[in-house]
Amino acid sequence: MKAAERESGKAVSGAGEICGVDWLWLLPFFAALIALAVIFHPLSVNLATIPLSGSTNESLGVFALLLSGWLVWRERERLKNLPTQPDAWGLVFLLLGALVAIAGYRLVMRFALGVALVLIATGAVWWLWGRHWVRHLWFPLLLLVAVVPLPLDLVGAIAFRMQTIVARYAAFLSGLFGVPVERVGVTLNIPGHVIQVNEACSGWHSFSAAFWLFLLLLYWQRPQRWWQWLWVIPVLFPIAIVSNIFRVTTVVVSAANGFDLLLRSPWHEMLGLGYFLLLVWLLFRYAIKWQSDETGNVVFSATESKWLLPARSRAWQLTGLLWVVAGLVLWTGWQMGRAASNFKPPEIPKQLGEWKLVWENVEGLDDGYWFAQARYEAKGQPPLQVLLHIPIENRHRPKRLLNLWLGQGYELVGSETLTVDLPHRKIPAQLVRFAKGQEIQFVAVTYLHPKRAVTSPISARWHRMQEQLLFGVSKPWLAVGVAGNDEKAVIKAFKDIAAEMDTWLSKQ
Repeated sequence: MKAAERESGKAVSGAGEICGVDWLWLLPFFAALIALAVIFHPLSVNLATIPLSGSTNESLGVFALLLSGWLVWRERERLKNLPTQPDAWGLVFLLLGALVAIAGYRLVMRFALGVALVLIATGAVWWLWGRHWVRHLWFPLLLLVAVVPLPLDLVGAIAFRMQTIVARYAAFLSGLFGVPVERVGVTLNIPGHVIQVNEACSGWHSFSAAFWLFLLLLYWQRPQRWWQWLWVIPVLFPIAIVSNIFRVTTVVVSAANGFDLLLRSPWHEMLGLGYFLLLVWLLFRYAIKWQSDETGNVVFSATESKWLLPARSRAWQLTGLLWVVAGLVLWTGWQMGRAASNFKPPEIPKQLGEWKLVWENVEGLDDGYWFAQARYEAKGQPPLQVLLHIPIENRHRPKRLLNLWLGQGYELVGSETLTVDLPHRKIPAQLVRFAKGQEIQFVAVTYLHPKRAVTSPISARWHRMQEQLLFGVSKPWLAVGVAGNDEKAVIKAFKDIAAEMDTWLSKQ
C-alpha cells in the first residue's frame, strides 16, 4: 500500500508540481543562478581560456565547469542513495565564500573569486544536502577553482626559475652532442640561430595540466588509501622540467644541424608533449602499480530512491544570501568606479628651484592609473628626470620605480635611506646609486600617502591593499622618483617635488 502511494505521489500533479518536477522549486534555483552570475561575472573572461594556449598562468577555463558538471551527472545514481541531511555547518563555508568574494572584488583578484566559487558551492551543497554529498563530490567542487589561473606574480616567479634551469641544462646537454652553445640568461646562441627559452618552455604548462589530470585519475579510481598516491604530484614537477630540457636540447641540436622544422608550431609543442607523456608513462609503468581496489567511499543503501531537490524554504534562504552578496559586490564596484571618476591628478611643477620643466609626458589615465615623466634642465647643471605614479583603480599597484633602471641594464651598487624634511612632515627616502659602464645614476625614491610614507613598493602595496579591504578604495599612493648624475642635485630636486606632491596629498 505504501509503495503504491509513493508511486502515485510521483505521477500526480499537485500545486506547483508536474510529473514529479517541483516547478516552484525552480524559481529560487533560477534566482540563485542569476545571483551567482552577478557575483562571478568577472570570471567570464577566463571561460574563453584554452588550456595550454601559451599564457603563463593559464586556467582550464570553461572546461573546468563542463568537466565538473559531467562528473556530478555521472554520480547522479549514487547521489540518490546518499542520505540527505541538511547541515547548518554549510553556512560557515557560504559566509566564508562571501567574504572571499568581496575581498576579491576590492583587490580586483580573480583568483580570490575562484576560491570563493568553490567555498560557496561547497557551502550550498553542505547546507542543502549534507556533508556526505560534499565528501562524495570533493573533486568536482575542487575542480571549480581551475576556472581561474593562479596569480601571475606567483606563477611568473616560479616559471622564470624553471626557464633558467631548462636553459642551463639544455646548453650543457647540447654541448655534449658537439653543438657550440653560448648561454646568456635564458637565450641560447648557436651558429645560425638564437633560441630563447620562454615561459612556455619552462614546464609549468605541462605540470599544471598533469596536476589536474592526476587528481581526476585519483578521483576516478578511488583507491582505498588515496593519500598514499599524493607523492606523485611533487614528482610531476621535475618530470615537467626534464621533459622540457629534452625538448630544448632536441631543438638546439636539430637546428644546429640544419633541421629547422622543430622551431615552428605545432611541431615544437608536440615535441614537448611527447617527451612529457613518455616520462609520465614510465613513471606509472615502473614506479607505480596502480591499485584497482573498490571505492573506499561509503555508498549508502536505501529502500527507495530519494528525490534530489532540497526543501524549498532552504533554497529561498540560499537565494536570499546570494543576492545579499551580489548587492555587496555591486556596491563595491560602484564605489571603486566613483572614486576613479572623481580622481584629479596633481599638477606637474613648472620649476624645481633652478631646474625648469622642458618636457613632460602623461599616460595611463584611460587605463586606470596616472604615470607622469618629466625632464628638467638648468644652466650649467646636469638634467634631471622626474617620475610620478598613482594607481587609480584597485587593479593597479604602486609602481616599482627602481626596476625601470634595472630593466635598462643598470647595476645597483649602493643604497641608503635618508630623512627628508617637508613643510608638513618628515618622510623617508631611498637614495640608490646605479652604474652602467662608466655612467653613474643617482635615484631618490619614496611612496607617499596622506597619512604615511614608505620607501618600499611592497610596503606601499600592502598598506594600499589593507585600505581597499577595509574601505573598498584607498587614499592615493603616490610614487615619487628623481634621477640624475649629480647626487646633491637629485636630493635637492627630490625635496622640492616631494613637498609639492605632499601639499597635493594633504588635500585628498
